[in-house]
Amino acid sequence: MKKTFTLILAIAAIFISSCKKDSKKIPADGSTYASYFPMASASTWKYLVTGASGIDTLTVKFTGATTVINGKTYYNANSIYQKMGGSIGYFFGANHLYGTISSNAAAGLTIEFQFLNDTTAAGHSWISSPTANGLVNGVPARTVNTIKEVNISKTVGGITFKNVIHTEIDLQYDYGGGYESSAVYEFYFAKGVGMIENATIISGNIYEMESIINDDPAPAVL
Repeated sequence: MKKTFTLILAIAAIFISSCKKDSKKIPADGSTYASYFPMASASTWKYLVTGASGIDTLTVKFTGATTVINGKTYYNANSIYQKMGGSIGYFFGANHLYGTISSNAAAGLTIEFQFLNDTTAAGHSWISSPTANGLVNGVPARTVNTIKEVNISKTVGGITFKNVIHTEIDLQYDYGGGYESSAVYEFYFAKGVGMIENATIISGNIYEMESIINDDPAPAVL
């Protein structure tokens, strides 16, 4: 259990401290308000973050630049916490599949999560590898990604969003007895808005939650 929890915290740290790589300016990616995850330059969201580290606010803004990591192109976004400072996040979107990759040099980890397919029906699942070799700190790992609900309504911060997709990432490790769940990540994406809420759940308890702030304007897209 201690080893499992250490790996979970190491992965959680990835999304706070990312390694920066060379990038270049690109045109807008063609996102429109019909997208569940707009990634055009200037797309911006603000979140209330609550959890084990206390309360903070997070602003995420796409820069219009891309970064190539392991031969794959990612869109860059500045992630700025009011208390913890800033970092660069890397996101991808192609053929209706969306996700993120981040690295933490101190933890020696580079993790990719696939958090959304906006064309599949509720109940659809697929398995992906969070790393190129399928290992996290030498332990076999995988993610089971599931579309939990589609076309639902979700109230966050006093606003009721329609056309919402609810997804789940189940991060699993195999310590020799088969894959077992170690952490679950829940996401909600609203059409024309983007991610409105996500939660990290460990042992059935919410470790951290990010909820869109209701007085933030709709994300700007080109």
